[in-house]
Amino acid sequence: MDGENPEKQRHPSRLKAVLSFKKTAIFIITPILLAPLPFHIPEQEALAAYVALILAVYWIFEVVPLAVTALLPIILFPLLGILDSKTTCSNYFKDTNVLFVGGLIVAVAVERWNLHKRIALRVLLLVGSKPKWIMFGFMVTTAFLSMWISNTATTAMMVPVAKAVVTQLCDHDDKTNKSAKATATRKASSDPKARWPQEVSAGNMEERNPMIQNGDVEMETKFDEVEMNEIQVMPPGGEAGGLAEVTENYTGEDDANDLHKQETKKRDENLQKGIFLCVAYAANIGGTGTLTGTNPNLVLAGQVESLYGREAGVNFGTWFGYAFPGMVITLFTCWFLLDFMYLDLKNDITSCFKGICGSRERLEKDDCKDKSESVKRIFREQYDELGPTSWAEIAVSCHFGILALLWLTRDPGFVPGWGQYFEEGYVTDATAAMMVAVSLFVFPSRKPNIFCCRDGAGSVPAILDWKSVNDTLPWSVVILLGGSFALADGIKTSGLTDWIGEQMTSLASIPPIAVAMAGVLVVAIFTEITSNTATATIFLPVLGKLGEAVRVNPLYLMLPACLTCSFAFMLPIATPPNAIAFSYGVLSVMDMVKAGTPMTIIAIFLALLNTNIMGVALFDVTTYPDWADSSVAATAPSNVTGVPCVTNMLPTVLVSNV
Repeated sequence: MDGENPEKQRHPSRLKAVLSFKKTAIFIITPILLAPLPFHIPEQEALAAYVALILAVYWIFEVVPLAVTALLPIILFPLLGILDSKTTCSNYFKDTNVLFVGGLIVAVAVERWNLHKRIALRVLLLVGSKPKWIMFGFMVTTAFLSMWISNTATTAMMVPVAKAVVTQLCDHDDKTNKSAKATATRKASSDPKARWPQEVSAGNMEERNPMIQNGDVEMETKFDEVEMNEIQVMPPGGEAGGLAEVTENYTGEDDANDLHKQETKKRDENLQKGIFLCVAYAANIGGTGTLTGTNPNLVLAGQVESLYGREAGVNFGTWFGYAFPGMVITLFTCWFLLDFMYLDLKNDITSCFKGICGSRERLEKDDCKDKSESVKRIFREQYDELGPTSWAEIAVSCHFGILALLWLTRDPGFVPGWGQYFEEGYVTDATAAMMVAVSLFVFPSRKPNIFCCRDGAGSVPAILDWKSVNDTLPWSVVILLGGSFALADGIKTSGLTDWIGEQMTSLASIPPIAVAMAGVLVVAIFTEITSNTATATIFLPVLGKLGEAVRVNPLYLMLPACLTCSFAFMLPIATPPNAIAFSYGVLSVMDMVKAGTPMTIIAIFLALLNTNIMGVALFDVTTYPDWADSSVAATAPSNVTGVPCVTNMLPTVLVSNV
């Protein structure tokens, strides 16, 4: 056997060695396999498709880091004659990228001074200690924070808090059960009516056990596993058989205790699964609420501006008005679903139909009161560790509020905003973001001493320093966004989007809602296996051109698809929040599939519904817009007749490549 072990172990090691070169093989083979495309069709569209397919394969299999793949357009577009290097590189720090960087700098300040943790613990202290309200508190807090700071950072902060809470709840259940049994035992031993059956049982057992003398029981009895008032024996003078009756009832009680332990264990497992899932799902859902909340939103804004210009009207204020109501509804729906699957909602509904809600409420009242104190103690201890609210936290809160106000009021859409006082197109959301971000590097982190001549006076460090920002800011995401914008620019300039639109004109007879539904279903499947940013980069331009081909407002297809990019609930690899929650070992893949499948279906339905309500109100998505016709005329005049050519609206370098 010892001689066979090395041979058996050799095969897995060889397989592992081969698989270790998988990414390298994909990196080398993919351009070779796709090479016939540009060689046989030496057109600009084929060259752009060649680059897009290479990037898509690299992003799906992550053969190199996503940001490294995003740098490939800088190499391939100039070499293949699609875009010059200057134009390609300008996409990597567009207005949308600056908006993202400014929002992240403010988020770094929030995290550095623990303002996000203070907000989270304060909300959790307010919601109570029932499992469903604890879940509600975690979801509301996580979603709110995820609207403004990274989904990954939010989840990484909230999951340890969630773990401490569920651990305390489960441990408290065990202690409560043991305490209840001990109390029942003490009550039974002090009750003469309860002691009487024990004496009778001992009398019946005296002949069978020599350790029992004069009716005294000297054997170990597991009273903590038996409710004394449930033991049934025959009275003195009755028929023999008391021992059999006691033994039978004791065995039944023992089985009941085992069943109770199993139910308690299952309930605790469900509680842990529900809490961990709610944090991950709330982070994914919350990011859709603001334009800077998650990368696909920024990809949409950048690509809409690149394809159609600012006339499309996608900015922070209009996106917030469109996405926030849907985000709230999706979040509450997720809460109800997880409560139904893992907590007490299903039992509450069943109990209501049986008419026993009141009795159940009374039975759980004392236990919930004890748990409430235990859970609140956890939150209170962690909140007290933060100390009193500091000057820096107040300053960051003010900056945060000012930034949100500036974003929402610059161009809200339904009323004039402060942006109208400046030259049109000169002031954007990036301007407001950088204005507040720069202020954080100047504003003092401690209350300054205005009497400079007093002892101890001196310079006060600012709220932020560049080292903290440089170490924390995810520059890879900035590059990834830039790569997505460069790819969209190259695809548009080459005419590939128009070619795709021409191939899809046969879909014009299909109802727009069916086209939108097909689009979000494809995106929902794709986003489960690859980065949501890559998914948005690949599909949003295609859907935009599909809308032009079937004469449907491009935003009618792009808006729900963008939201769907964030609705990746089924697999641990789908999003970083899913992976963080999964890494604690509480969840299995099947747990995520079981909860994520209905959640994805519901979220897709709500995204489509929201587009048909808020999308109509803010973007008029049911009307085919003039700016979409302008885009078609600019890039492919022959495709649309009767539309004035507006190529003079494009930069010269783009016109020369059309």
